[in-house]
Amino acid sequence: MRYRRVVAKFGTSLLTAGSDRLDLVAMAQLVGQVMRLRRAGCEVAVVSSGARAAGRHALAHRPADAREPSRQALASAGQSRLMQSWDELFQWHDAVVAQVLLTRRDLSDRLGYLNARNTLRDLLDCGAVPIVNENDAVALDEVRASRIGENDSLSAFVANLIDADLLVILTDVDGLHTADPSRDPEARLIAEVTAIDERHERAAGGGAGLGGMEAKLSAARVAAQGGAAVVIANGRAPDALAAAAAGESIGTRFAPAANRLEGRKRWILGNAGGGGRLVVDGGAVAALREHGRSLLPAGVRDVEGAFERGDAIEVRDPSGGRVAAGITNYASGEALRIRGLRSDLIAETLGYAYGDEVIHRDNLVLL
Repeated sequence: MRYRRVVAKFGTSLLTAGSDRLDLVAMAQLVGQVMRLRRAGCEVAVVSSGARAAGRHALAHRPADAREPSRQALASAGQSRLMQSWDELFQWHDAVVAQVLLTRRDLSDRLGYLNARNTLRDLLDCGAVPIVNENDAVALDEVRASRIGENDSLSAFVANLIDADLLVILTDVDGLHTADPSRDPEARLIAEVTAIDERHERAAGGGAGLGGMEAKLSAARVAAQGGAAVVIANGRAPDALAAAAAGESIGTRFAPAANRLEGRKRWILGNAGGGGRLVVDGGAVAALREHGRSLLPAGVRDVEGAFERGDAIEVRDPSGGRVAAGITNYASGEALRIRGLRSDLIAETLGYAYGDEVIHRDNLVLL
């Protein structure tokens, strides 16, 4: 096989085969492909959807006067059924699975990130197949900062966590097209993407809701920036996972960044955007992109959202374009007070200073 460590993300439509419950035949076919990769010397982690679908089927016969179950309740009822199915199917191949439930809060804390990373890598070293999902039972909608949002993003985070060589996102479409193929009969599959740009973002713009093509493109960006190749392909194609791992032409392939990011910067990339962002002027954009400088308060035009010192946040240009992600030296309220100022005025304005930079270049990743 071309790749040594692979993350495979299986969408709900694949695991249910379009029905209202888990389809064990479809799941068995995916398990068979995972085992082919393992026999070829690959380590494989699985990011699995399907818990809510399993829970919805399990709770279908609830009392007539019972209210509609919440997303958390469906996931709680379905998670054990999902894992039981995976466990039994992998047991036929004498393989051990291990459940790993994560939330954004687990990954946004540096210690939590490292603990999750160590656990996943230990499981792979032991020959187990990690089955990863978001911990929906505790990632409440009301606490949005704790939610990862959907399993496409989660799969990119896992790829970065374990230094994967390849992320394969299997779905029910053939890949990224020039337009929405369900609406435009002339839409063409984009077989290779060397760098994601505005054309690809426009092409993906038709995906609605969680798990649409926009989410998959965002996940591809995060994983590719972290050093993994990414393939988005139709999981109903015969041996789609094995073909992607062998480097065959299938779906849309996203080339990895030329240089794998250092671990700290991968953590920054995976956790930016949840709490807030800085809007910077054109001079700051040039300083960051063209000269590799730190972000100084003089270049900050506006502060959006709330964040604390030490959080990973996004940096955007005046038109809203993503410029960078980084760990901020100042909380949002502090950044608002010092925006536009020279660095030597920080202490005078706040009464203290945590450094001349809002984001130091060592804690910054260009996007």
